[in-house]
Amino acid sequence: MLTLDRISKFHGANPILHEVTLAVPAGARIGVVGPNGVGKSTLLRIAAGLDEPDAGTVARSPSTLTVGYMPQEANGDAPLSGGQASRKALDRILVDEYDVLLLDEPTNNLDFTGLARLERFMRTSPASIVVVSHDREFLDRTVTRVLELDEWTRQAKEYAGGWSEYEAERDRARGRQYARWEGSVEERRRIEEQAARMRQWEERGYGQGRKKKKSKDVKKAYAKKLERVETVEKPYEPWELHIPLAVTSRSGQVVARLEGAVVERGSFRLGPLDFGLDWGERVALTGPNGSGKTTVLDALLGKVPLAEGTRYVGPGVVLGDLDQARGRFSGSESLLDTFCRAADVRTDEARTLLAKYGLGADDVLRAAGSLSPGERTRTAVALLVVRGVNCLLLDEPTNHLDLPAIEELEAALERYDGTVLLVTHDRRFLERFAATRTVQLE
Repeated sequence: MLTLDRISKFHGANPILHEVTLAVPAGARIGVVGPNGVGKSTLLRIAAGLDEPDAGTVARSPSTLTVGYMPQEANGDAPLSGGQASRKALDRILVDEYDVLLLDEPTNNLDFTGLARLERFMRTSPASIVVVSHDREFLDRTVTRVLELDEWTRQAKEYAGGWSEYEAERDRARGRQYARWEGSVEERRRIEEQAARMRQWEERGYGQGRKKKKSKDVKKAYAKKLERVETVEKPYEPWELHIPLAVTSRSGQVVARLEGAVVERGSFRLGPLDFGLDWGERVALTGPNGSGKTTVLDALLGKVPLAEGTRYVGPGVVLGDLDQARGRFSGSESLLDTFCRAADVRTDEARTLLAKYGLGADDVLRAAGSLSPGERTRTAVALLVVRGVNCLLLDEPTNHLDLPAIEELEAALERYDGTVLLVTHDRRFLERFAATRTVQLE
């Protein structure tokens, strides 16, 4: 068994984890969930022995227990696609026979074949597995317990079952908490109104002719009534991401075309390929890792030269992309300067906009490359919004987004009436995208 007992961790004076306890018995399948920045990766690194807690203990029983760890971002070779790099990193850790496996977002960039393989491994492996994931379908298929890290208390709570069971019980618990809080508020309001009426009666001389209680006795009686009312904290309202994607102007009917297109990247060759997007289409581009999905998007964007064929972008088209590596925000320049240049906005406008995406005054002055993957993704989404793009090219947009952000992105795309080309292996996201056309690369 691997046991984390009352673990606390701070970044400077800021608490990341507060007295978090997690027991990982033999054969466990535990999913760790919570918003970005709540300490999920930190918890796994402490469990793996890579970071030390500021308080609490980590115990392995027996002491020879072996623990394997897969970090969130795989370091792959530059010829490899993001999915190929993820599969290579996953292969390395799955072939070794660890007693406990700690996997940090292992589904990122995996194609459907890779996902199926990982799910089979989790069903059949004798190892105990703790996995951080934002893939709802994957969590439903693989885990039997969910550990939720709370961004307000920085503590943890466990739920039985997969994602759906966790979500239902969490919502029920939140409903019960709201009902208790509202009942407490209503009871206090009723008692305070009674006390106010009594004071008014006294001031107006009501009840004269019969023995009256002294004012201080009345106040004391109502104070005691208020003391007996249960004090219930209002449920914490987390910050919510809102993505106001909107088309500022529509393009012509023909949005973009590749005709007889050939792209060569090292030893990889794609094409000749004929591919096009028309106004208002919602196209899902699918295929196994390494089949060229990202290359198609890059060719449409003009990011890679064509060895053969032609690229055409229609009049009035404003292309916007969310690249798989979130590479636009990865340099040493400050996030604020990088964003201002990319969005062509003033500093004050950029600060206001980025704050709406959870990036505050201190965050925007950091080097763009120091941002977490989730922060870089939110920044890239903010850029799409401010530019008012009418054709979106999205490459694995749910990678590194937490679940509330994924659900908001789903809703934003549902409202969006421009053209969308989507690459994703998130099965529920793909289902809710409601593609008008699917193109399969072999």
